[in-house]
Amino acid sequence: MRRRTVTEKPWRKVERCIPEKYGRYRYLLEIQISAEPGPRLAALLKNPSAASRERSDPTVGKLEAWARRRGFASVSVINLFAWRTPHPRALNGLPFRKIAGPGNDRHILAAVAGADLAVAGWGNPNGIDPGVYERRIGEVRELLRPYPLQAVGPPTKDGHPRHALLWNGDVETAPFGFRERPAPTAAARR
Repeated sequence: MRRRTVTEKPWRKVERCIPEKYGRYRYLLEIQISAEPGPRLAALLKNPSAASRERSDPTVGKLEAWARRRGFASVSVINLFAWRTPHPRALNGLPFRKIAGPGNDRHILAAVAGADLAVAGWGNPNGIDPGVYERRIGEVRELLRPYPLQAVGPPTKDGHPRHALLWNGDVETAPFGFRERPAPTAAARR
């Protein structure tokens, strides 16, 4: 295998972005990070930010680097919420089904089912109404019940899997178990 020089960028090819054009939603971002075939990683994060077919963002860049160090050939990025925003608190006040994204569950399920390893990495709510956040996590817990999920490093103090931006160094994965959460607030029931 050829070694990269300091100035070379790692091999990267966006295979799929759903939808193709940058818009309000992003359901799936599938990136080849090796020219050679190999294991597939599915990363279930919080909500999409700026990453698209044309460009990456800090979270996706960190995720790709982590996956590359572990020998993965591709990464499928999926999210609890499909509504695109760099500011999670912007999800507050919008209808629940709108921010979860029509059809998002189908993309989450397909990515996890097709992966060699599925990793949870949504982190703490960071401004999202906790009731709304827990409601969505509960839905995804039911959706993914048949599939084993891993998390990178220990959970946050609130019991959430670490956000992908915090996947530093050689931190390994461990089984992630969804825990039962408090009942949703009135805002979460909308």
